Amino acid sequence: MPDQLIVCQSCGFTATEEKCDGETGGAHLLKQLQTLHEQWPRQGELAIGTTGCLCICEQPCAIAYVGTGKPTYLFADLDPTTCAAHLLTAAELYLDSKDGMVSAYKLPKELQPCRVARIPPAQPK
Repeated sequence: MPDQLIVCQSCGFTATEEKCDGETGGAHLLKQLQTLHEQWPRQGELAIGTTGCLCICEQPCAIAYVGTGKPTYLFADLDPTTCAAHLLTAAELYLDSKDGMVSAYKLPKELQPCRVARIPPAQPK
């Protein structure tokens, strides 16, 4: 299974603005990502998925990078109108790292303050 970029569909555009033109921030970001992903040379290595809620509602818009045997990264307070290309750039760093470790300083500057958590992968027994 390829690594995944999971978008929270419930996320608003901001903590105070849930929808814009009848669309959530998460839905808007998902459309932006899907459009860029269609032309992205590495689309076979990264699936774009969604979830109903990432439970970080006070800091919308949120996404997570998830990979088998890799840490999960949670990003929030994203601007769904401008961050899609930056998220694919960060995805390349995640894909290129065999263990999934990506230093904050290597992320696009726009994403550096948005990284909320790095959750270790499950360890086999």
